[in-house]
Amino acid sequence: MQKPNILINIFSNWANLLVMILISFFVSPLLVHQLGTELYGIWTLIIQITGYFTVLDLGVNTAIVRFISMYAAQKKYDAANDVYNTAFAFFFIVSAVVMLLTLSLGAFFYDFFHIANVTPLYAYAVFCLVGIDIAFSLLFSTLTATLNGLQEFVSINAISMIITLLKNAILVILLFRGYKLFALAMLQLSTNLLRYGWYYLTVHQKYSFLYVSRKFCHVASLKHIFTYSVYSFIIAIAGRIIFLTDSVVISRMLGNSEVTFYMIPGSLLEYVTKIVGAVSGALVPVISSQDATGEQAKNRTLYVIVTRYILAISLPIIFVLFTVGGDFIGLWMGAAYQARSVSVLRILLSGYVVAFPQWISYGILGGTSKHKFLAYVLTLEAFANLGLSVALAPRYGIEGVAIGTAIPLAICNLLIIPIYTCRVLQLSFFQYLWRSHARPFFGLFLFALGYTAFPVTVSSYPQLMTYGASVVVIWGLFVLMFLLEPAHYHLLITIIKHRTMR
Repeated sequence: MQKPNILINIFSNWANLLVMILISFFVSPLLVHQLGTELYGIWTLIIQITGYFTVLDLGVNTAIVRFISMYAAQKKYDAANDVYNTAFAFFFIVSAVVMLLTLSLGAFFYDFFHIANVTPLYAYAVFCLVGIDIAFSLLFSTLTATLNGLQEFVSINAISMIITLLKNAILVILLFRGYKLFALAMLQLSTNLLRYGWYYLTVHQKYSFLYVSRKFCHVASLKHIFTYSVYSFIIAIAGRIIFLTDSVVISRMLGNSEVTFYMIPGSLLEYVTKIVGAVSGALVPVISSQDATGEQAKNRTLYVIVTRYILAISLPIIFVLFTVGGDFIGLWMGAAYQARSVSVLRILLSGYVVAFPQWISYGILGGTSKHKFLAYVLTLEAFANLGLSVALAPRYGIEGVAIGTAIPLAICNLLIIPIYTCRVLQLSFFQYLWRSHARPFFGLFLFALGYTAFPVTVSSYPQLMTYGASVVVIWGLFVLMFLLEPAHYHLLITIIKHRTMR
C-alpha cells in the first residue's frame, strides 16, 4: 500500500474520532445529569463488567487482521476465505456461550454490587440486553477484523460516523423524554446490529473472493488461527484487567457513585488513546504485509518515526489536559466533578505519557507474530495494577486506584516493551530512544518551563479554546522545525506550494 493511502486511513480514523468526541462533549454531561450519579455509575459498571465477555474472542480477531492482510498481500485468496469462514463458525459458538453467561450471571449482578434506585428485574433486563449486544458484537467481529485486514478504514469510519450520529440523536430524544437505562441498552443493541449489517454488505460487495460457505470451515484453519491468537488472548485478558478492573474495584470498595468521579477523567484519556490508536491501528496491516514480503528494514524505520510522530500528536494534548484539564471538567460536568476528578486525571496522565508512544510497539510485535513476550509483560502489568489498586484504594480512595494503574503502566512502557521491540527489530534501544523520544520530550520540557513561569487557568470555553489553540500553534511550529523527517517536511512544503499555486 502506498503512503497516501496510509495517511487517508489515519485521517479517516481521526475524522471518526472527532465526530465521537464532539458528540460526547455535548451528550455526556446530558447523560450524567439526566441519569444522575448513581444510575450513571450503574450503567458504567454494566458496560465494564460485560466488557469482560469480549475476552472470549480468544485473540481470534487480531489473528484475522494478521492473516487476512498477509494472505491478501500474497494473493492467497482461498487461504483468506478459510480464515474468514472458520472465524465466523468459531464466533457463532462463542456468541451462544456469551448469551448463556449473560442470562446466568445477570441474576447475581443486583445483589453482588448492592444496586440501589432500580428494581432487581430492571437491573437484570438491562444487564441482559447489554450482554446480548456483546454477543452479537463477537459474532460479527469477523467482519470488522476482515475490513481492518483489508485496510478498509475509510469504509469502516464512514459507517461508524453515520451510525454514531443516528444513535446519539435518538439518545438525546430518549433522555429528554425521561427514558433511562433499559432504553439506552435497547438503542445500543439495535444501532450496533444496523452497523454489522452494513459491514457485511461492504465486505461482500467489494471482495468477491470472500463469501460464506461451510466448505471453507476447517479444524486445521482454526488450529492455525489459534497458534497466533493464544497470546493475543492473553493480551486481551490482561487488557481487560488493566482497563476495566478499576471501576469494579472502586464499586466494591468505595461505592457506585465513586465510579462516576473516576470514569470522567478516564473517558478523557480514552479519547486520547483512540487518537493514538487511530495511527497504530491503521499501520498494523501494513506492518504485517511488510513482514510477509520480507521488508523488515521498513518496519525498523517505521518504528522510530511513528513513535516520534505519536509523541508529536499526544504530548500537546497531555500538556493541555495536565494544566487545565481540571478546569475543563468543571466547565464540562460541574464544579463538584472537577474537585474529585482532577487529581485522578493528573495521576493517570503521568503513566500514559510514556505509554502512548508504545502503542506502535504492540502493532510491531503483533504484526510480526512476536507478541508472546508482550502477553507475559501485560499479564504482569495487569496483576500489578489490580494488586496496587486494591491495596491503595482503602487509604487513598480513587486516587489510590489511579496510582495503582499509573505505576505499572509507566514501568512496562518506559523500559520493558520498547527494549524487547528493539531487540526484535535488531535496533539499538538507546539509539531508538534518542531518535524517537529526545526531541519531543525536550519540547515538552520547554513548555513546562513556560507554564511554570506563566501559569494559566481557564474559566470559560472561549478561554479554553484560545489556550488550546495557542499550545497547538506553538507546538506545531516546533514539530515542523524539529520533529518531522526531512523527506516528510519537503513533501509537506511541496503539497502546500502546489495547493497555493492553484
